[in-house]
Amino acid sequence: MKRYTDWSERLLWFLAKRDRHPLKWGISDCSLFACDAIECMNGSDPGYWFRGKYKTKKAAFKLLRKFAGGGLAEAVEKTAKDLEYPEIKPTQANSGDMVLIDVENVHPDAHGLTAAIMACPNIAIAQGKENLVYINNPDIKRAWAI
Repeated sequence: MKRYTDWSERLLWFLAKRDRHPLKWGISDCSLFACDAIECMNGSDPGYWFRGKYKTKKAAFKLLRKFAGGGLAEAVEKTAKDLEYPEIKPTQANSGDMVLIDVENVHPDAHGLTAAIMACPNIAIAQGKENLVYINNPDIKRAWAI
């Protein structure tokens, strides 16, 4: 699926709207943040399978295991494949691409990974506990062109 021609403006609008939202499992957690950002850029909803099905951290990771047999990385890999988002080298990730970055995380099943969207080659944006977090020079473990 291709991005809308005005995807960058849509992404900026989305980020401004979501900037002060705290983490809420099933609404504004790291996975659904990335899914919502992708949906605003191209109209697809990578999170369709998860929406409305969990409200806690424990339930989120149980659902990830049910969906893809593992944690966040496996679920993102399966979803990206289903939606035909090609995996790219982490060094190729640029504005609007989805990445898994290595950061201190809220659940051990995530293995330190958080889903994020790139704002530019050097900055990733992810859902933080109180609001969005902008990570300079993120440790990108995997990336997909959106």
